[in-house]
Amino acid sequence: MPLTSDSFRLRLVLLFGGLSIAFMLGITLYINRVATAHIIEDGEERLRNLAFNVALVVENNLEERQREIHLLSHSLPKPGQRLENDNIRRMLALAKKAYRHYAWIGLTDADGVVRVAADGMLEGVDASRRDWFAQSRTGDFIGDVHEAVLLAKKLPAPAPGEPLRFVDFASPVHDEAGRFLGVVASHAHWRWVDEVIHQILPADAEQNGIEVLIANPQGKILYPFKAVNEAHLPDPLRQDPRLTRFHWPENGDYMIGMQRIDSEPGWLIIVRQSADLALAPVTRLHYSLLIIGVAVALLFMILAYWIAITLSRPLERLAQVAQAIEHDDESGSFAVDCRLREIRTLADSLRDMFSHLRASKKALQEANASLEEKVDRRTRELREANLALEQLARHDTLTGLHNRLAANERLRSEFQRSRRSQQEEALLVIDVDHFKRVNDTWGHETGDQVLIHIADQLKASARQTDFVARLGGEEFLAILPDTSPAGAMIVAEKIRAGIADSTAPTVGRVTVSIGVGIVEADDKDEDDALRRADQALYRAKGGGRNCVMR
Repeated sequence: MPLTSDSFRLRLVLLFGGLSIAFMLGITLYINRVATAHIIEDGEERLRNLAFNVALVVENNLEERQREIHLLSHSLPKPGQRLENDNIRRMLALAKKAYRHYAWIGLTDADGVVRVAADGMLEGVDASRRDWFAQSRTGDFIGDVHEAVLLAKKLPAPAPGEPLRFVDFASPVHDEAGRFLGVVASHAHWRWVDEVIHQILPADAEQNGIEVLIANPQGKILYPFKAVNEAHLPDPLRQDPRLTRFHWPENGDYMIGMQRIDSEPGWLIIVRQSADLALAPVTRLHYSLLIIGVAVALLFMILAYWIAITLSRPLERLAQVAQAIEHDDESGSFAVDCRLREIRTLADSLRDMFSHLRASKKALQEANASLEEKVDRRTRELREANLALEQLARHDTLTGLHNRLAANERLRSEFQRSRRSQQEEALLVIDVDHFKRVNDTWGHETGDQVLIHIADQLKASARQTDFVARLGGEEFLAILPDTSPAGAMIVAEKIRAGIADSTAPTVGRVTVSIGVGIVEADDKDEDDALRRADQALYRAKGGGRNCVMR
């Protein structure tokens, strides 16, 4: 029978074909939109995480270098010792050797003249006009990346045509009375950042066009090296670190993730990826969905033509079952009472499709469960890493005791607890006698062993409720909660005698002087009792040392 405009076959083909195309188009657009959004969101999250990790590692590296210089400034000889001596030079050389990216470490006097340096480099040079000297007179200093000035002719360039660039670290040196003696400073090769970044980036970063930029607060590009002095960070990026898309006039569109380093010098980390590479999966998805949509639509139109020559009842039966499944009723059956092969084939196809969908749904549920497990595991790992960082921030790296930060926090909390509960509290300030003589005679490595020995004796002599910390240098603090003045004197004498009777490595017998301070009812804060303990320590020192004073 010829096909006419009013024929059931033609109308059914046109209607079924049109509906199938519209349906597949809607499904395709919906899947495309959802999948595209997920792909873009995952890409942006990946870049943000990379920027965060790079910033975290760079900031930790800066803090570690500054901590080394800070500790070095507290380990140098005090008044009475000439700055130009071999002991200091050896200490600076050891510090320079400990980190292979140190290009120079030196010590100036109070006027900014370099008196002693590792390898003797730049000794006698006036550095008073350098930023690292001027700004570190009042505290620790981390400088911005800069080209070599004094060292340009003394060190080889890292690569042909590439100037030397450094990051400066400096700390002031004071005597026990707080008088400014000079500055210990170091210049670290900027190439260390390249190693840090390559450790963080995934192995396929270059293949996927992922780049890392580092800029200072003024927008000057500091990394990569090829862009230094040739490019400047666009103002919108410096003003809004939340941007996820940006157009570089000279390079095109990029997806970006940014993270600013909170501490000095306040660099901005930008991880960017070409939008074409970042959105390549989206493009492939578009083509795949288009092909699948067209193929399925054509298949439905062909099936509609053959279905048109059959009776409507089997079709209605299949439609009813399909509608029931659409409403989550899976009790129906695709079996139909029809001798036509096409109808039976369609029924079988629908049944198989439903089975595949059910299997796909189960697989998706299992995948979601696996993803949730991975998220939980990563969350636990991050929590454990945060706990480890917290541990490092509040413990002395040499002795394992609590450090000054932890001591200040515990002093404050114990003082407040003592006020609330009206219970007594005592403080012990402990100082190693003639410790400078130990360092001068046996060297700082032996001095460190003596400090570790003292710390072990303190932990052994302290009670379970006591808190022991190293305040810095050879000075320690013990906090004795719920302890009377008489009890504090007993604990202090136990500590003094235990240390005096022990044998320190290499040195032999070492003694300590202990000042006891008692928290009183009219104390304004926790520092009042600490000052009394310090005064008692001075009296113990003046009274011949190796004794306890209150």
